[in-house]
Amino acid sequence: MVNAVYDHIIAIIVIGAVFVGAVVALPAMSFVNIRAVDQQQLRNVALNVFNAMLLDTGEPVDWGSKDPFYMDDPRVKRFGLASAQDSTFYVLDPDKVQRLVESNPLNYINYSRVRELLGLQGYGFGLRIIPPFNVTKEDETPITPTNSPANITGPNKDILQYAVKVKYLDGRPIPNAASLAIIVYTDGKKFNITGPCSNWTDALGVCRDNIKLEFAPTSWTVILRVSVADVATLIVTFGKTPKIIDINMVGDQIILTKPKDPSNAAVNVTSVYAIGEQNLLWLLYEGQGPPYDKFNTGEGSPFRLWPPPNHPTHPNGIFPGLSSYNPTILIFNLETSIKKDDEWKPGYQEIMVAGPYQNLLGYTVFQYGGSPKGGSASVRLQRSVIISGMTYIVELTLWKESP
Repeated sequence: MVNAVYDHIIAIIVIGAVFVGAVVALPAMSFVNIRAVDQQQLRNVALNVFNAMLLDTGEPVDWGSKDPFYMDDPRVKRFGLASAQDSTFYVLDPDKVQRLVESNPLNYINYSRVRELLGLQGYGFGLRIIPPFNVTKEDETPITPTNSPANITGPNKDILQYAVKVKYLDGRPIPNAASLAIIVYTDGKKFNITGPCSNWTDALGVCRDNIKLEFAPTSWTVILRVSVADVATLIVTFGKTPKIIDINMVGDQIILTKPKDPSNAAVNVTSVYAIGEQNLLWLLYEGQGPPYDKFNTGEGSPFRLWPPPNHPTHPNGIFPGLSSYNPTILIFNLETSIKKDDEWKPGYQEIMVAGPYQNLLGYTVFQYGGSPKGGSASVRLQRSVIISGMTYIVELTLWKESP
């Protein structure tokens, strides 16, 4: 009888412990399950958004090439970055990508407008476009327009010397990466282009070269294409090149605009070259002389310095077939006269080299959109894409915003 009572007491204690444990554990298990469901739902939304961005052309299919363009352009009915000219997946239209650049002098699409077009009420996103691998100076400092890996040396100052280090994004060096260097330079009177000159990285991922030039330059630019297997990135580095103009491109149209704080210069366009995705050089334009190829950076519209609407061969800067050539770089040979102390210095040659998609050059991390607030759950997706024949990595971060 006593044993039966003890058995009942033990059973009651065990059942009570199981009950209490269930009461404590079930909410925790439910919370974990709910979090897992929310995270999966967020990932599904992110995947749908990513596919819409990278696989959809948007509406109209050439929305990025509209000129003029407005931040809340009502002509854009659907958002997508895919190229309408290429049926291959994950090939992006560079004009559409450039409409995400907030410093674009020809205007960009507003972040809130993109969220509206994608139906992302209650969500925020950030978009990054980064090169497929890192190219730095040999000392591993970043390459920027003011931190060049190249310099002029030699007793006659006619040797261009450069050294770069190529690494995977995880920091590992890349041996046997190929580099092709094109040097554009002037001594103020003569203009020349040397290259492409080929070289390779060593076991530490370092590539060095010394290239003999035709004459000692006063202004020069190095266009360096670095390739790993079939994937390439492009670096443009400058030497003593003044910021006189910005070069912009929309479709087949080239538009020169003023940079911030430009010098007051009288400029004459003498020639224009384009470099395609395979580093092939194309003489795009030979100057017609004044009045069609001359402008003053200190006068007129800040957004459209050249070409004029009445240009005899390229009105409004239209160069038929230019975009299908997939130009990665435009080179302008300019003759400039600079006004200083109320006097004009005699004309001398200068070089301007730019994008036309300068925000996609290899040392640039392209960013658009917002960033998640502290503690916000987020999802990150990555995908390789092609822009102007070059490979990039697009990274999307999506999060749910607090009500």
